Amino acid sequence: MPPQSEYMRPQNTLLALGLALAGMTAFTPIFAAGKIADGLLPVAVLVWLRFLGGAVTIVSVAAVRRVPVHSRVSSLWKLHLLRSFCGVGGLGCSIYAASVLPLADATAIGLTKGIIAIVLAGLILKEVISRRHWFAGGLCAIGAFLVVRAAETGGDYGAYVASGVIAALLAALFMAFEALIMRYIAQREGTVTILAYVNVFASLLLTGPVLWLIVTEGISWQQLLAFSWMGPLAIIGQSLNISAYRRAGAATLAPIYYGTVVLSALFGYAFWGEVPAPVAAIGALFIIAGGAVLTFPISMGGVRGASGAGSFASRVSSKAGSPERAGFRPSGSRSKSDCR
Repeated sequence: MPPQSEYMRPQNTLLALGLALAGMTAFTPIFAAGKIADGLLPVAVLVWLRFLGGAVTIVSVAAVRRVPVHSRVSSLWKLHLLRSFCGVGGLGCSIYAASVLPLADATAIGLTKGIIAIVLAGLILKEVISRRHWFAGGLCAIGAFLVVRAAETGGDYGAYVASGVIAALLAALFMAFEALIMRYIAQREGTVTILAYVNVFASLLLTGPVLWLIVTEGISWQQLLAFSWMGPLAIIGQSLNISAYRRAGAATLAPIYYGTVVLSALFGYAFWGEVPAPVAAIGALFIIAGGAVLTFPISMGGVRGASGAGSFASRVSSKAGSPERAGFRPSGSRSKSDCR
């Protein structure tokens, strides 16, 4: 039995989708932190607070549970470092986009990460991409497009529409790559180890620049403490996401994350009175339909993603070895040892 198989779980699409839904619910107020702060704190400071709080939370959990994250260096540390770069970039771009655009609109634009993740899962992870995946992704993409169109015709974007849209698209790219990295390492290391590395790495990357911002802009500790909830809430969301990726492939989970636009619309209405247009409501129905297609076992055939790309892990971490030698298999072909 490969040593990493203890972290794998039997494939369960319905449970994975439920875990993913709960995870993105936890992240909704985090992505809206820029709008909540309303200029009180720079985006970089908000991102730092989220990862610093997450690092303190997860290291404390590791100490209580006696997880040996300090006694040895993970063989996948390069992947953890790469994921921290993606996490910082994705969160920073998302927070900025949501601060200058309506929350639901910024979320909808960023949902192109689903299509990007599906393509990359086939090209890089060599996961089996079925026609059902493409159909679900198409429904969700149509829904996201309708939401954006509704905002363009009836919403007030302000003077920063271009920068907001670009930031949302960059966030989608960062998060698509992060999803693939998470899919790989989630089957090889424990949840506490995964979360400890990404949060500590990300907070260290930002500490120097953020401390300079705090000093030069005269940010008080009271202002910083007002957003200390971001870290612990993010750890909850990340734990749920990791559990989801252990039970379903990246291509399966990607389209369901289009549901974040529905949560963002509800959050925006509850706190800022942002009312979705009728066209946006129709778009939300398309998004929900895309998630339903993934939930029900409809056989629509499948094709394997293009094989032109090499091993994902071997390109990033020489210590990890090739996926096949590490015991990794595409989500469509599991051995009995994977299902415990």
